[in-house]
Amino acid sequence: MKSSLQESAGLLTERLARQGAELTTTERALAEALGRDYPHALLESATALAARNGTSASTVVRLFAKLGYESYAQAQREARGEVTALLQTAGQRAPVTIGTERSLQQCLDDALLHDQHNIAATRDGLDMAAFEAIARRIAQARGRLFVLAQINSAPVAAWLALHLNMCRPGVHELGVGAVATTDQLLWVQPEDTLLVFSIRRYASGPVKVAQRFRDAGAQVLAITDSAAAPLARLAQHRLQVRTSNASPFDSYTAAFFLCNALVSAVAQLRHKAVSEALKHRDDLWTDFESQLIVEGSPPAGRRGKR
Repeated sequence: MKSSLQESAGLLTERLARQGAELTTTERALAEALGRDYPHALLESATALAARNGTSASTVVRLFAKLGYESYAQAQREARGEVTALLQTAGQRAPVTIGTERSLQQCLDDALLHDQHNIAATRDGLDMAAFEAIARRIAQARGRLFVLAQINSAPVAAWLALHLNMCRPGVHELGVGAVATTDQLLWVQPEDTLLVFSIRRYASGPVKVAQRFRDAGAQVLAITDSAAAPLARLAQHRLQVRTSNASPFDSYTAAFFLCNALVSAVAQLRHKAVSEALKHRDDLWTDFESQLIVEGSPPAGRRGKR
């Protein structure tokens, strides 16, 4: 699956390298200027870009059409994605993502394009051997599975822990509302597994927890947004997600996609046990909901009587 931010034509620099010989002298001069200052050069309007390079807005539009872009706005979205991938904090990304004039319709379209790109880039760059190793470890290991994330990654970790708990026993979330992490670390065993998220800005807490699991002989599995994340060196297996966004904040759409795929893989590997567990869960819910109805409502034979 290719998004419009990830067409076969590639990024601007790749398009320029391939099609440079087909450009006019004026277009080639503009292309060289863009290449020197990519992706930052595309953060301004076509008119401003043209004025800064001593050419016309029509030349800018014509160049990007020759390079295979549907519009100059599409190239700008690509550039914003490349810039935000390099910036660590929401404060640093704010001038790039919300410092330009955009309609609310453009905000909607930009969010869709970035998330399509994030999912496609995450899938295309996936280490399938690591994905299989992580899925099999979660599905087949006899020890407990601990899921840990901090700050903005916590909702993704909570979703993953919730659904893995329906696929296998012994799933524990080390997050908000859970037993204190330090108390959980008292009983880590070599057969246990830690699945930990690390998305910028990187916190020291998950690194310390991962080190404790490694010291105890347990396995550490990681989902990060970069190979440079401090957790990467501690993980036996690691998956990487793309988090670029049209706003100052990281997008977790690709992280949810990857977790959804992991749950699907674990359920497939444990299909018989999962089918039985889900049937048992349905029975439990029937009993539980019936109890709530009885406790919350008067008996059927007494309704309407005073």
